This record gives sequence, C-alpha cells and structure tokens, in this order.
Amino acid sequence: MELSRAHLRYLLTIGQLAREGPSVSSVQVARALRVSRPSVARMLDVLAEKELVTKEHYGKIQLTDTGAALARELAAGLRDLERRLPALELDLSPEETAAAAGALAAALPERCFRRLCTAGPGEAVGSAEP
Repeated sequence: MELSRAHLRYLLTIGQLAREGPSVSSVQVARALRVSRPSVARMLDVLAEKELVTKEHYGKIQLTDTGAALARELAAGLRDLERRLPALELDLSPEETAAAAGALAAALPERCFRRLCTAGPGEAVGSAEP
C-alpha cells in the first residue's frame, strides 16, 4: 500500500509514543507533530480506514498489527539513516543528525526511503537488483 509522507510521519510518531507509555492520545500526537487536534482526528480516520490504527471515541489510539509492523520498519529505517549520515562528514551533533534523518525521511517518497534503508551498510543504494 502506498502511503503519503504524512501517513508515515503519523505512524512513526504513534509508534514512538506507544513505546514511551501505555497509551497514546490524539493530544500527544498533536503535540509531537506540532499540528492541531482536528488534523490528528482527520489523519486517524484515514489511518483507521487503511486498517493501520484503531481508535476509541475520546480514547486511546492503538496501532493494528499491520500498523505496528510498519511503524517498527519505519523506525528501523530512520535509525539506519541516522547511522549513514555521519559518512557525509557534515559535522552534525547527534541531535542535528536525528533531525536531518527525520527531515530526509519525511521528504523522500516511501519507495525511496524503503530502498535507502534496505541497502546494506556500505552498499551503494543503486547496486540492488530491481
């Protein structure tokens, strides 16, 4: 399923929040992404239609098994991207590296992000067979 950058940002954020505490609320998601609660509500409806999250009215947000697996995959890809950035010798602090990796991940189409993150360490991204 092709997902937009916004879908991926929300899934990654919900996945991160779910690891930090027992429940996730729309307020937490709105704060983390610096968006309005109505924006979160609209996106949760879309993600629920795609069967990636479930939500209770005025309640908790949970990732479905599919959503949780995708969120884990995205988080692993983001960590991998963070590990690759120092090779560019940009002299970034750890916080800047994390922010740059997040910005790059958000800017890339899903297919490119996945391809970048599945290339092995030191492997050229274009070297994989199509």
